[in-house]
Amino acid sequence: MQLQNEKIQINLKAQGAEMTSWKVEGQEFLWQGDPTYWGRQAPILFPIVGRLLDDQYLYEGNTYTMSQHGFARDAIFDIDSSSATSVCFTLSDTAESRQHYPFPFTLNVSYQLVGEEVIVSYRVYNSGETVLPFSIGGHPAFNVPFMGGTFEDYTIDFGEVRTRDRYLLDGPYLTGAYQPLGERQYIPLTRSLFDDDALIFENVDYAALRHQSTGTAIVMESPSFTHFGIWSPPHKEAPFVCLEPWFGHADYKGHRRDFLNKEGIQLLSPNETFEASYTLYVEK
Repeated sequence: MQLQNEKIQINLKAQGAEMTSWKVEGQEFLWQGDPTYWGRQAPILFPIVGRLLDDQYLYEGNTYTMSQHGFARDAIFDIDSSSATSVCFTLSDTAESRQHYPFPFTLNVSYQLVGEEVIVSYRVYNSGETVLPFSIGGHPAFNVPFMGGTFEDYTIDFGEVRTRDRYLLDGPYLTGAYQPLGERQYIPLTRSLFDDDALIFENVDYAALRHQSTGTAIVMESPSFTHFGIWSPPHKEAPFVCLEPWFGHADYKGHRRDFLNKEGIQLLSPNETFEASYTLYVEK
């Protein structure tokens, strides 16, 4: 389906409630999913973010399996409501989902166009009788370059000077160690930046992919998210970068797989609702 106003247009699909196009004044800014590099575009990560150790976790003494980033990105969502500039997708637990994730839930993913902004919202409702543990996040990919030039003509702009510490990875898992990056606002884009996979930080409220010579930027504002990933496929010349607001992250290498004690996991009480959103716009 398509949402549109005077400035912007987005396309969406029911599978994964995923955005498949984001055009601003006719220009496409969303990665178009060339499988040579990465066949996805903007998947929803739920009920986990990243990879579990051996794709397994423990809950109440039982072992469950779940693939990287969870099952929502491949599920078919229903449309709960829609208008010319907004839509709300919904996904609830099924007998199949409970084999991997034994919890009742309702997940709403909403998109709303407001002026030149796209607002992406998550709403999780615990319809069960026990605490609902989950992680959730976004994984949208954006065309780089988008103003001409090369990949290296762009920079990651965090909007303010602040001490940055990058989580270190060993394969898909966190090691528990950090790489201090010092006080900085900008990280220049280079191919080698992603040699060790994603850059992962805590508490990033603002991140922009900025063309250095013109100042034009793809901006994501993501207040309240606990973690933030920045990714482009390592050792490839992929023409895109992902900005990823998360609640939670992949397992640590030494994690004991206890789901309730997983760092970043959200614990939602019965009949309670969790809500979070991020905003996209192009700054010129």
